Amino acid sequence: MKLETKFTRRLFGWIILVTALFATSLVVVQQRSESQYRLNLLTSKLNSYNELISNAYKLGHFDSLKIDLPRELRVTIIANDGRVLADNEACNINGMENHDKRPELREARFNKYGISKRKSATMDRDFLYYATYYGDYYIRTALPYDLELQQKLQSSRFFIYVSITFFLLMALFVYLLTKRYDRMLSQLNKLTKQIADGDYEQDIDVEKTELDDVSEQLLRILRQKEEARHKIENARERLIQHFKLSHIGIALFNMAHRVEYTNAHFIQYANLLASNPIADAGELIEDPLMQPIKRFILDKSDGQHLSIIIQKGGKRYEVKALKSEDGAFEITIEDITEQEKNRQLKQEMTSNIMHEIRTPLTSIRGYLETLNFMELPEDKQKHFIEKAYAQTLRLSELIKDIGLLTKLGESSRSFEFTTVNLHQIVEEVRVAFLTKISEKDDKLHNNLPEELLVRGNESLLYSIFQNLVENSLRYAGEGIEMVINCYHQDENHLFFCYYDTGKGVDERQLSRIFERFYRVDEGRTRECGGTGLGLSIVKNSILLHGGEVEARIHSSGGLEILFNLHK
Repeated sequence: MKLETKFTRRLFGWIILVTALFATSLVVVQQRSESQYRLNLLTSKLNSYNELISNAYKLGHFDSLKIDLPRELRVTIIANDGRVLADNEACNINGMENHDKRPELREARFNKYGISKRKSATMDRDFLYYATYYGDYYIRTALPYDLELQQKLQSSRFFIYVSITFFLLMALFVYLLTKRYDRMLSQLNKLTKQIADGDYEQDIDVEKTELDDVSEQLLRILRQKEEARHKIENARERLIQHFKLSHIGIALFNMAHRVEYTNAHFIQYANLLASNPIADAGELIEDPLMQPIKRFILDKSDGQHLSIIIQKGGKRYEVKALKSEDGAFEITIEDITEQEKNRQLKQEMTSNIMHEIRTPLTSIRGYLETLNFMELPEDKQKHFIEKAYAQTLRLSELIKDIGLLTKLGESSRSFEFTTVNLHQIVEEVRVAFLTKISEKDDKLHNNLPEELLVRGNESLLYSIFQNLVENSLRYAGEGIEMVINCYHQDENHLFFCYYDTGKGVDERQLSRIFERFYRVDEGRTRECGGTGLGLSIVKNSILLHGGEVEARIHSSGGLEILFNLHK
């Protein structure tokens, strides 16, 4: 069987090389250690002979001891100066040369023991010498370094055979292991190619034994990729659904200026704008009204977006084009007729506010100039000061009402909603207007249940009933009755009725009394100090609480307000 991947071949080669080096080093170290061990055993035996010979030499029994020594053992006794004192192999020790420079003696002189392997000058043979230094003399024993001794000192070859067997088994194991990894890497290589090409199965079933952590990680990445792809597809579907539900017409074009997606509103708006009916959104770009958009798309040096306003059929449309760097672009069409109306209403409201503020300011200025430049009696001065003060109060109320209306135009999240007792709210309004009610001989009937609760903003709920009562006190006349009832409630809403028995309003004006700054009687309203915003605040506060409000003529002839609040 052949390894397929280059990586596994290199891995197998490196592991075998390292294993061979390790086995060789182990054999060398073992052989040296065993040889040294055998040598140490031999020298230990020779050292025992040296001790025995030394004791016999001291007692003068050396000659009798020689008979008991091994036949192959050569014994030499050497003086400190290197002279041979005795030798069991030499016939004439006087003719022997000085041994002072023998390596084993030099080593023994410093270490007490010395050993060397060399050729004997006397015997002309190789010997293994072992010398022991005893202070006054040396005892040296020697064994012929023949084949028999060499074999004794040589280490066993058994470990070499074991090492070779281990190496072969290791090589086989490494081969099988790398072969397994070779199969795994081949599979991983195939898997990564499938992932890269996007040509893979949805569920990949791989045996656990064929994969390691890397494989598991790749499979996890693949599953994450699948999940990401599904998420992108889901997000695309949601985006398309958003486009479908959007009130804005949207068309997406690719680099070749071909339509990739359009929603229904775009087709609808495109046919309203185009001179002739169109079926393809791309045809709209060729319409004369869209020439600025077409020039913008074709001009690569232009900016990234363009917006134009087109008026047609009594409506205003905003057409936007957005280009991307790759040449694709999108076009949106939005009907901004209502937005324009709202903008105009805001402009009108701003003008009305400026007019309403200018009136009291002009009056205050006139009164103050009169007081400043004219000599007036004290009663006249007091009269003008009171007039100026009344105008400042009116101006203050106007600013407060405008601020409240502005806040009502914001999100309901600007207001804190809590559980509110409406009966208690109306009682607080009664206490606030008690003096005026008494002065005008009016009556306020609070017919709300004492535990009538609603979740809402306490300040706004208070302003509803405050402005209703204040409106009646100012314009309905004297000696009237004001009545507040909760005439019905269901699972979600409370239904209220407020009316007074005063002068009432012309039925033709009922539809406009909730408009900002609208006055039934301009002159009478200004005399009474009203800002023209009270009922507008009532309406917007009710709308903010999820309710509706209507006005009608009460059976008594006065004004009746019907409204509901979401519980």
